[in-house]
Amino acid sequence: MKIFRQLRHHLLSFDKTGKPFLSPGRYLKYAIGEIVLVVIGILIALQINNWNESRKDKILEMKILNEINTNLKSTIASLNRTIELEETYVDYNFLILDYIDHQKQYDQKLDEAFGMYFWTVSSHPVSAGYDYLKTRGLELIANDSLRIEISLIFENELPVIQSENEKWANNLQQNVSYPYHVEHFIKYYDDSNTEGIEYAKPMDYDSLMKDPKFKSINTEIISNRKWNISTLKNIIIKIQQLMRKIEEEITT
Repeated sequence: MKIFRQLRHHLLSFDKTGKPFLSPGRYLKYAIGEIVLVVIGILIALQINNWNESRKDKILEMKILNEINTNLKSTIASLNRTIELEETYVDYNFLILDYIDHQKQYDQKLDEAFGMYFWTVSSHPVSAGYDYLKTRGLELIANDSLRIEISLIFENELPVIQSENEKWANNLQQNVSYPYHVEHFIKYYDDSNTEGIEYAKPMDYDSLMKDPKFKSINTEIISNRKWNISTLKNIIIKIQQLMRKIEEEITT
């Protein structure tokens, strides 16, 4: 302000009484100076506002990245649970297949397998953080490669679980395996069972073991379970890689 006062004083002229006044030429210079100062002030204010908005966006970006990382951790837990169940159920299928292939005599231990061989498993990916990111705009993630990888996981990889596996498995169960099961088995319950295990006895064990349709159903279910387990393990690896990149971005 001292400098500006000195410049203003330098532009002033004085009449015979010593009263200051501005000559037209100097008045024009003074007016231009005032305009320049106003423009500079506006630009500074805009820059400060832009800096504040950028700071808010960065804070929001970090918040969303943390939430996405938490969601991915929960998703991995869900997928691991699905893999664990699929591996348990596929053992039932292989046990039944072994009895079919070797035409073994009926054993009561088969009842557990007969009660659960056709069950399907659902995964539950968590996407709240990514859904919120989409409402705020994907460009909020400044790192281009990270933004693309996040989008690929949520838009391409995780939907495969529902669209290409669970949907197919559920269709097989609803239209093939369960109708066949109701027709050829009688379900029963064990009151001492507290683990949710179901049991079933075949109406005609010998005919069942020789029925090619029953074997075909089992091999189809085995194929689907194996594909699902392999797919989920690959997705988990990709999610873990993405989580490491998100953590690096947050740290940076």
